[in-house]
Amino acid sequence: MGLLTNPSISQKAKYCRKLVRYNTAICLTLYLLGVAFFCVLPDANFNSGTYFSENALLPGLVNSELEMETVNLVKSLSGELQRERENYPKGVPYPWLLAKMRRFGLETHTHNFTLNYPFGGGKRFKGENVYGILRAPRIASTEAIVISVPYRPPETVHTDVSAGVPLMLAFADFARRKKYWAKDIIFLVTEQEQLGMQAWLEAYHGGEDGRILDSGMLRARAGSIQAALNLEVQSLDISHINLKIEGLNGQLPNLDLHNLVQKLSSKNGIIAGYKQSSSSPKRSFRYQDKLLNLLSMVFSQASGVPTGNHGLFHKYGIEALTLEAIKRERAQQQFQEVGSMLRIIEGISRSLNNLLERFHQSFFFYLLVSNDRFVSIGDYMPSLALMAGSLLIKAFIHYLSMYYSADENGAEKSEDTNMVEAKQKGGINIGYFSVGIVLLVAHSIGALMVLLPQSKPISQYLHEADLSTQFGLFSLFVAVLVVALTLPAFCALSGINGEALHVAVLLELGTVLLAVGMLNFSLGFSLAVLLVPFIILIRPAASHGAKLLCRLCCLLINPLVVLYCVLLALTWYLFPELAFKPLLNKALTATMDALTYSVVDSMIYGNWLFDMVSLIFVPCWVLLWVLLFPKTVVNDHQKANLKPQQ
Repeated sequence: MGLLTNPSISQKAKYCRKLVRYNTAICLTLYLLGVAFFCVLPDANFNSGTYFSENALLPGLVNSELEMETVNLVKSLSGELQRERENYPKGVPYPWLLAKMRRFGLETHTHNFTLNYPFGGGKRFKGENVYGILRAPRIASTEAIVISVPYRPPETVHTDVSAGVPLMLAFADFARRKKYWAKDIIFLVTEQEQLGMQAWLEAYHGGEDGRILDSGMLRARAGSIQAALNLEVQSLDISHINLKIEGLNGQLPNLDLHNLVQKLSSKNGIIAGYKQSSSSPKRSFRYQDKLLNLLSMVFSQASGVPTGNHGLFHKYGIEALTLEAIKRERAQQQFQEVGSMLRIIEGISRSLNNLLERFHQSFFFYLLVSNDRFVSIGDYMPSLALMAGSLLIKAFIHYLSMYYSADENGAEKSEDTNMVEAKQKGGINIGYFSVGIVLLVAHSIGALMVLLPQSKPISQYLHEADLSTQFGLFSLFVAVLVVALTLPAFCALSGINGEALHVAVLLELGTVLLAVGMLNFSLGFSLAVLLVPFIILIRPAASHGAKLLCRLCCLLINPLVVLYCVLLALTWYLFPELAFKPLLNKALTATMDALTYSVVDSMIYGNWLFDMVSLIFVPCWVLLWVLLFPKTVVNDHQKANLKPQQ
């Protein structure tokens, strides 16, 4: 009798049923706490001031050795380059670049690469990079630093940044006359923006020639690259410097490198900072400004697209960033900042030259609140943990609901009664095979979305049908998702199997959000903010009216719908003058372009945003959609009621 009336068992059942009854409120509270935690991060009590962790970087902050001769050389080279650009309106002045690099004593070479565009019906694009190596006089070629400039011809649609070439060449001439270099310095001029940089890096590190990007071969190499500096100088009449730090898949350079560049820029009289937009110091103490700066970094980092050529170095373990020198609005033609810009490059190079090991002491995962304050991974991860944790807790509570429940009047059954009923029925029998089949089908649809764009027959068909790449890929993805909408007619589950599948989906989503947040917090946070509340509110076992609302919520979190809504809001923000219908059409065009670019970036650069969404979030959405159409099973009692009365 004691076992049958054990009060601890009844108390445990009581608490479990309380969790089951209030699970939605508990999970929504955790979600709101996560959002609130992120919103307090701009407060000074929740972030830290920037500082140097690596003392070896400090020698670059000492007095400069640059002379006016180097400054005058920049102006002379700039005039020569402008005359050469008139003769090469659509290309790179290779003879002039090779001649100047050889004149300054660099070991000069060219690098050829070819892009076999996957959706062009056999189209091929060729490019050529130019690089020169300054060998370290004090040591063998074991380590190296890269200083790069992307070259854009006069007829390009992008902003002209050719002023970085004379700055780089003049610094090469200065560095050649110094004997304190312990690392090789590679001076690189790339063509075709990030494509040229990707090809050069693959060739430098001995990557295999891919089916899409043929990176070619390098005739000479230096040592292991420790760090890289990319220059995008719009003019020699500089207003301020915008620091670009976001790299491929949301990777960031070591915080020490960012602090070094900012410190040197401030010392030499040029305002520099992350997303610096004016020549005045960015030192706002208002909470709104700090929050907007934090959110702007989240939105930039979430896409995983590099903001400059520097972003492609990160996947090779090389710390890099871009100095975007903004042209002064009211040109003064005094070029007073040329010497300052050269001293900044000199200081960065000398600091990197003094490093005895790779960057490792400061932070690799952080968010910038302002130019001199940051939030580390230990401070911002709790916000994502609360939001993703709400899904894990919902999965646990939903698992409890399979054992503890309340009747229609809210009366609680004793745990003993539940257990007796379960034993009488042979326990809770989950059809693992049925659940596994549904999981396999859903994830096969995700794999299909990844593989179809890479299929040669599909690419060839789109080309022969004279369809644009954007429209063809968009139609392909829409067709796959329409097929997914019909799955409930074939893969519907009933009773305990549906509940087990719901638990599996919640566990997968919560775990993936945490894993993504560890690699790219901005992406994980953005996905959690958009998806978690809808997933919490979805209840497969709801009433008829609530079930319709749940199905609407599920349609709203369809990956294509989410992408379209985000781009619609962005289009409305950038083009407020557009009418409603043109706004919708422009957002649709932007959605097609975004899908195409994400596929191409995945195939060429290794951006895993498209692959991750296709392999994980699309299958999870398909599973949630299947759960909202449970299979109706008629039990023995209902069958007896359906028999005609005799």
